[in-house]
Amino acid sequence: MRRAVSTAYYAMFHALCRLCADTLIGGTHSKSDAWSRVYRGLSHTSTKKTLTNQKDLADLPSAVASYGVVFALLQQERETADYDPAPFRRYFVETETLVNQASSAIADLGRLDDENRRKLAAMLLIRARQ
Repeated sequence: MRRAVSTAYYAMFHALCRLCADTLIGGTHSKSDAWSRVYRGLSHTSTKKTLTNQKDLADLPSAVASYGVVFALLQQERETADYDPAPFRRYFVETETLVNQASSAIADLGRLDDENRRKLAAMLLIRARQ
């Protein structure tokens, strides 16, 4: 159960990394240094902060805010699964629900149009000045 929760979180994180790199550099350039640099540009903490900031997400489809909710939940669950030495008390049904939520959120992210992909990639990679 620990491994499934951790993998579901990382699937969500890497879906965002790919979205950013494919959107800004192009999927056909996935072997380039530029693509790799953009892919590796996301940090877990700042990604969560951006995805849970309702003000930042106001101009994006509701699927992005929903993604943020699941992302934050799974990030917390992953930290417990990966680092808490106490017995992991998640049953199969609970774990399956988390995995399904991640899968649905990733699918919804894949349905964003190009303009919203660009907005999201820019928000995730570039910190706005105050």
